[in-house]
Amino acid sequence: MNICIQAADASTRFEKNNTELKRLYLIKNIDTINSIMSRTPGYCGSFGTGYPFYVLDSNLEGQLPIINEQIRYNEELFKEAQNLGTNWVCARCLSTTGQNMPDLKQICKPCPQIKDSLKPRKVINRLPDVDMWMICADSEVESAKSTLTRLFDSFDMHTSDVNPVQTIRDVSEISTDLENGKMPDKLLPLDIHIIEYSTLSSLIDQIPFTLQSSIEDGTVPYLPIHPVSLRKTWQHDDVAYNFVLDFLYTMTPFSLDDNLANKLEFSRRIISNTFTNEQLTDALHSVASPSVERRFETPKLQKTYERRIDSWRK
Repeated sequence: MNICIQAADASTRFEKNNTELKRLYLIKNIDTINSIMSRTPGYCGSFGTGYPFYVLDSNLEGQLPIINEQIRYNEELFKEAQNLGTNWVCARCLSTTGQNMPDLKQICKPCPQIKDSLKPRKVINRLPDVDMWMICADSEVESAKSTLTRLFDSFDMHTSDVNPVQTIRDVSEISTDLENGKMPDKLLPLDIHIIEYSTLSSLIDQIPFTLQSSIEDGTVPYLPIHPVSLRKTWQHDDVAYNFVLDFLYTMTPFSLDDNLANKLEFSRRIISNTFTNEQLTDALHSVASPSVERRFETPKLQKTYERRIDSWRK
């Protein structure tokens, strides 16, 4: 099978599976990552963003919805890949030079051999992964980076950048196991970030004021963050994240110390009691990318977001 078609197929089969087994499998991934992070120098807690954190509650309970936008996104790749037949030039390139590439952007992005939408980074973006952030004592970031790399390697856990072709095959196997009612042995690709304790503390403090100003002025709330992220190696991505989106939509904390936990609870309580659900939904729309907007058309995700905000008022 064309490797691009295999990626689209694996991702769609994963998305269409909304069983309890899949939810437990996702929790298995999250628990494993949290266990590794907790053994790392400077560990001060963690939080998850992205999928499945915006579809489950704070205890990772709930029914997994099927998100049609993800399936539509995969079908785009499927249709483009059909014209390739078995000829995905990137597979040959990755097998011979992939180990020498610093990441999948510096060399692949300017390559003229294939259209942008079929380059490795765009293909593996279709695959599910686990997006987790380690909160690290400011002075321990370098130690944490080396320890996390070593521990993830020992558990045979990697980012999709390390070996994209093998990652696609692994996710296909994971999807097949779940369809057959079997708990997969392999874990999903990693999407790991480290954020300094002082940076996160400051961001949480700023959230209520940022939202207040944006609503009063009719502007987009923006709190940029630029963490160190694990790709093939640790690096700062070329585009900052808007922390407002993660805070409102997906941020799910684990094992925060009392100081940070209290700050988070206070900010959430202030926000949820100052603004209406409609205002906070408008704020979410203002910071969401087009893909997040399309995902949010799923009624189940809208209800989950409302319950998330309501839970902050309690």
